[in-house]
Amino acid sequence: MQHLWAGRRALRSGKAIARRGDRSFLLVLVILLGALGWTRPASAYAWMIRHDYGGCGMCHADPSGGSLLTQYGRAQGEILLRTHYTHRSEDEDPGTIGDFLFGVPLPESVLLGGDIRAMSLVVKPQGGPSFSKNILMQADLQGQVSFDRVRVNGSLGYAHDGAFPASVTHGNGDRLISRVYWIGADLGEDRQFLLRAGRMNLPFGIRSIEHTMWVRSATRTDTNAAQEDGAALSYTGEKLRGEIMAFIGNYQIHPDALRERGYSGFLEYLAVDRLALGVSSLVAHTNVDLTLGTPLWRHAHGVFMRYSPIPAIALLAESDLLLTSQPPASNHLGNASMIQVDLEPIQGVHVIGTGEVFDPAWSRTPPSYALWGSLAWFLLPHVDVRLDAIWQSNASAAARSNADVFLAQIHAYL
Repeated sequence: MQHLWAGRRALRSGKAIARRGDRSFLLVLVILLGALGWTRPASAYAWMIRHDYGGCGMCHADPSGGSLLTQYGRAQGEILLRTHYTHRSEDEDPGTIGDFLFGVPLPESVLLGGDIRAMSLVVKPQGGPSFSKNILMQADLQGQVSFDRVRVNGSLGYAHDGAFPASVTHGNGDRLISRVYWIGADLGEDRQFLLRAGRMNLPFGIRSIEHTMWVRSATRTDTNAAQEDGAALSYTGEKLRGEIMAFIGNYQIHPDALRERGYSGFLEYLAVDRLALGVSSLVAHTNVDLTLGTPLWRHAHGVFMRYSPIPAIALLAESDLLLTSQPPASNHLGNASMIQVDLEPIQGVHVIGTGEVFDPAWSRTPPSYALWGSLAWFLLPHVDVRLDAIWQSNASAAARSNADVFLAQIHAYL
């Protein structure tokens, strides 16, 4: 509870700073808080559609993608993701180096994994002092045990900065966190359905590692700490996949008035090879919104696309209509959109360009913009690095502030 009220006090302080005109400091604070939560597991790559993978359930325990890898997913990571320094064919046996702990044998019914990620952050706001920080973003263990058609899945990790809504222990420093824990049953003759209950990622839009993008933060569907407790049903077919979840709130926060309740879901259709089109929808209500301090209804309804015209290029796009309603009279329409181009000139080396636009309320504020230039390299088994240069132009009703953000990340998974 302490960290939640601390967050409320920080938000109120930020508003007071803005009123005093120190917008550069506020911009640094906003970007830093977002970066401190940048703890996304690196195993959700929507651009895998370039390899004719329209769905996610073959490679991930979560049918909508991300986090814990299946044995098949580990093999594909070794074959398709990382750079090979000698010639290797795609049908060659990947060996055991991609397995858990580089080759520890596990029973077929057991999946284990872990992620360690560190980041160096530099923020340079326009007209203000620069800020830098080194952050341990992620230190998580994940696992799943299956009993015929029944699965038990969960994660446990450590956090010092960020990820407060995922906290198991309280405090503003060292904490245990758990992002997901659920029990599920595979249904259908071909196990094409999965019915789950527990704490899970909200199914919505493109599940990507850049969870601080506005399409993820504005819809509150990132995989850092935005998970909710509830029940979900997913379907994975040859051309069609989707998931719908009814959620009753995050039971790792208190009191109950802060918890959101509603639904979230998506449906994606593989129209032709390497072209997937999808729609998403979310409606949620809370009696006391953590940011606004009032009752809030919020909607997010959008479309998204994943397309690879040739294997070297993958295009991702998403646009979401946002509606927030603070009864009795305050209603606002807005939008969050992004488009991303991923070029893989050499296997394992990705040159990425991303453009974003965000307007939370069309009638009140001009839009904000962001441009990303990124380089990611899967250089070794279980190891990848990434560099991001981000220019952000954040608008309000009163003014616009620009900032340059530089990120260097290293990730290793067990």
